Amino acid sequence: MAVILMFAGSVFGGYWIAERLDLRSGDRVARDTLEDMKRSGATGPAVAPRYSRIEELPDFPKYSEADPGKPTPNVEEKPPVKKVAAAFPAEQTWRRNAVPFRDLRSKPLVAIVIDDVGLDRARSKRAWELPGPMTMSFLPYAKDLPEQARAARARGHELMLHMPMEPNGRNDPGPGALTVSMSDAELRQKLLVALESFGGYVGINNHMGSRFTANRPDMELVMRQLKPRGLMFLDSRTSPQSVGDQTAQEIGVPSIVRHVFLDDEDTVEAVRRKLAETEAVARRQGFVVAIGHPHDSTLQALAEWLPTVQGKGLALAPSTAILRRRNGWD
Repeated sequence: MAVILMFAGSVFGGYWIAERLDLRSGDRVARDTLEDMKRSGATGPAVAPRYSRIEELPDFPKYSEADPGKPTPNVEEKPPVKKVAAAFPAEQTWRRNAVPFRDLRSKPLVAIVIDDVGLDRARSKRAWELPGPMTMSFLPYAKDLPEQARAARARGHELMLHMPMEPNGRNDPGPGALTVSMSDAELRQKLLVALESFGGYVGINNHMGSRFTANRPDMELVMRQLKPRGLMFLDSRTSPQSVGDQTAQEIGVPSIVRHVFLDDEDTVEAVRRKLAETEAVARRQGFVVAIGHPHDSTLQALAEWLPTVQGKGLALAPSTAILRRRNGWD
């Protein structure tokens, strides 16, 4: 028995040490890359350029998540989800950076996540000036990210990092995207540079990524970088084949999923219909995550709809409130 216990201890101890060494090595690579960027202003492939307007990115598709001509279906969670580890310590980053929210049980919860924030600065500002709490997910290659993120948080919104990942088809996720052709070392470096782009966020969700999120080994690598940092993962579900949420659950990363996309069709009437669907999903399953983008049509529809939420018996909530409700955590 003593020999078995010693063997088991050595296995788990070795895994723990290896994971920590991998994390420290990755952090060192990211720090070195950032320092090189600061010193030289280089524009090589390891450097993530910063942009302030979408027009500065040639041929960049406007706020696109899904593959062209393939609207993404709604997702509903009928069976109970598999819970990640019963509890997380208070020092978890997602808890520390969460917008406070107490009333988890009395009403259906609605989380509105605005993706692609930070690049189109005028529309991003319009988004975070809407009443909250909502969740603002910032692209890591926008200009002045720390200042923009602080402004959004000061308005009562939760923050996420919108991590570019490889899609199917020809859509361009932008600089620094994670792709399935990269080595593990390249993936860690790209991810860690993005994680250093600003602070105060609760976790990440995928920008595009219909191809990357369907690749289990690569998603496992991502989750193993998020777990020791205490970050959560929102699976944007840009593809039905995504293994993001399942992989997060298996590795022990707290996670949620997108249920409704608000603006696959970029008209005010279409967004209004999707907001009605959002309400219906929230009432059926007790909570809902709806993702939209800083389109003029989306911002107009949200400006009309947000003041009506409370009167409809719903509660506008940050993403971490959905995480807690989904997993039964206080």
